[in-house]
Formats: sequence, structure tokens, C-alpha cells
Amino acid sequence: MGSSCRHCGVAVAAHFRFCPACGGAMTRGVELPSPRVAAGLLLGMLAFGAVLGDAGAGGASAAGGARGPVIVVEDAGAVAPVLTAAVAPVLTAAAAPARAPRVPEVRASATPPPPSTPSTDSAASAPRDPTPPSSSTPRADSGNTATPPAPKLPPVKHVWVIALTGHSFGESFGAGAAGAAPYLAGELRAQGTLLPWYHAAGHDPAASGVALLGGQRDATGPFDARTQTLPGQLTGLGRTWKAYVEGAADGLQPGDNPCARPPEQAPRNPFLRFKSITSDSACGSSMADLSGLVTDAADSDSAPTFSYVLPGPAHDGSTSLADADTWLRSFMPALLASKAYNDGGLVVVTFDTGAPGDAEAGGGRVGALLLSSFVKAGATIEAPYDPFALLSSIDHLFALDPLGYAAATKLRPFGPQVYAAWSP
Repeated sequence: MGSSCRHCGVAVAAHFRFCPACGGAMTRGVELPSPRVAAGLLLGMLAFGAVLGDAGAGGASAAGGARGPVIVVEDAGAVAPVLTAAVAPVLTAAAAPARAPRVPEVRASATPPPPSTPSTDSAASAPRDPTPPSSSTPRADSGNTATPPAPKLPPVKHVWVIALTGHSFGESFGAGAAGAAPYLAGELRAQGTLLPWYHAAGHDPAASGVALLGGQRDATGPFDARTQTLPGQLTGLGRTWKAYVEGAADGLQPGDNPCARPPEQAPRNPFLRFKSITSDSACGSSMADLSGLVTDAADSDSAPTFSYVLPGPAHDGSTSLADADTWLRSFMPALLASKAYNDGGLVVVTFDTGAPGDAEAGGGRVGALLLSSFVKAGATIEAPYDPFALLSSIDHLFALDPLGYAAATKLRPFGPQVYAAWSP
């Protein structure tokens, strides 16, 4: 497009800003942009061309080719006004690279953490549950109904149960017991573990013994030959048992079988109430007087696996607790010094009935004292036990199935808490 000089009227080409004839300013057909805008347009065009060129070379770059130069515009305000609405989306799409799958951000620490120090707590070495247990967050193993493995038990080889009678816990082991039974409540108690919540099974003279031998609640009997017993279980394993009953042969002729006497003649002897025991040909030789106990315990290999010790009326507490305490002082040291006791022995001293007026849990709260190298001297276990739990405990020691109510009781057999002086 042309223009004419407004001063002299000479026609001049459009690109002349001043008239070549008179030097006056020309009349412009098209207004040229200012120098700033012109510079911006030039930079914008160069940037747009660089981006398109970069996008076109993307395949080569991805294949390892060199990327084109990058133009850095320090004054973005000079470029932005010249980018039209049509150019901006093209530039944005061309400039945006293909996005890779996001990788979680890992922040590097300026100072690496110190190495972990093993804890002295043995539980710290085990893997920890990342979610702490709470009432609202069940643990991962909450649905596991599998029976937990039975705890390992010490290698007990011989068990002696010494059954006194007629006295409750307060008399025999309580605060004032040292006056009437200084040996039982003092010297002997200091050597063993006390079970203060051990209860007798009933006030029948043989109730606790019947519960211990066969897991039976009804002590009257007699129980027929089909009723299983602890002696029968041990015999089946090839092990031996013996009842040391003071006066077992009283009133009998030489050679008579002490197992053939009627139960009412020896009301505290629980063995006589089981036909499966009395009808066994070995019963006669397994029923002995107290005098043979220490002799048998002198040899660990031939000593019985299970022994039930039943002192007579003059020594069992029937006359007085002091008489029973005196008998214990004369009897116990030899047993505790024997080879059998010191080779995996466990002695249980208890009462088969409580005081006449004590009907707690049926037979009264009588307590029990455990003596063994596997229990802690002077310890006390504040847990409930009774003859059924004791039967279950003995059966577990010799890998036998608990009998009768010993299998049904909710009371637990002796475990690691009782055998605290032994470690697997």
C-alpha cells in the first residue's frame, strides 16, 4: 500500500516514513508497531518455532537424539501479551511431555539416622505388629481358633502326694500357723511354693483322693472296673504306683491282700473305692505301710512314678495339727534327701478336707505346698487349684489324657508359673 506526502503531495512508497522530496512526515496506510511490541512479537515467534521444532524432534530425542536448544525468556511479561488464544493451547500441548507412572517421593535426609541398637528386652527381637492392639482394632490373629501348643514341662520322674486332714488354710499356712505348725508353716514352707487357693473336693474322708485318682466327684463308690484311674494309666505305660498307707495291714492276717478289705474299714483310703484298682493282681504289692517309703525312694530307678502317702489318725491331723507337724518333721527330711526326690522329684503336701465348718468350694480351702527343684523356694502362686487340677497336672507331666472331671475342669494344670525354677 502506498501513501503521499502531506507537504508536497508526491506519491511515495509505503515503506518510507519521510518524503524523499521534501523530508516531511508521510501519511501511513498501516501503523507500524512500537519497537517494544515488535521485539515481543519477534521473540514470541522465535519461541513458538523452537517449541514446534522440539516437539517434532521428540521421537529422535526419545531414541537418544540431541534435543534442540532451549530458549529462556527472562522477561516473560514481554512475551505473554503476544501469545494469542489460538497459539497458547498448541504451545501448552507441545511443551507437555508424556507423564511416567508416579513414583512415591523419597526424601533424602541430610543426616542419616544412627544404626538401631538391639534392646535388652527379649520381646524386642521379635517382629512387631504395625497396628497396636486395641478394643476397636482386631489383631490379625483374632480369628485363629487353633489350640495353642502345650507348654513344655519339667522332666518330673516321681510324684508324692502327702494327704493330711481336717484343717483349713488359715490354721496350717496362715498368719498364726507358725504357733501350731512351726515346721509345716515355717521351715518346710520356706523350701517350696505355696498354693494358697487349693481347695479340697469335699468333706467325705476320701473325696479328694477319689477326685485325684479317677477324676470322680461322687466319692461314695465303689466304682466299677470300667472306671479309669491314674494308677491304671501309669500301669499301661509300664510305670509303677504305690499307696503308702499307715496301718494298711492292721487287722489282717499275714498274707492277706490289703486291697480286699471293705472301703468302710479304711474310709480315708481312696484306692479301695475303685474296682479297677482292687481287682488288679498287682494291687496287693502296691499297697504298703509308711515304713517302706524311704527305702523305695533310695533308688531312683525303682522308686514309684506316683506315690500316695496317707498317715494314720495319730499323724494326719485328726487329733491335732501339732501332731501332724511333729510327724512331718520326722518324716520329710529323709524323703527330701533321697535319690529319687533329687532326681526329678515333686512332693505335694496338702489336706484332703478342711476344718469341719469350712465348706468353701465343697471341701474347704486347705492350701497345698509344692516341694521340688523345679519350683521356687518361698514362692506363692495366687491361682485356684483342687484335686482335679492336680490330677490334670500329673497326667500332663507323663503325657496322659486327664480323666473324668480333670478333663472338664476350667482350672488349669500346673504350668511355667508353678515350675518357675526350671527353664526348657
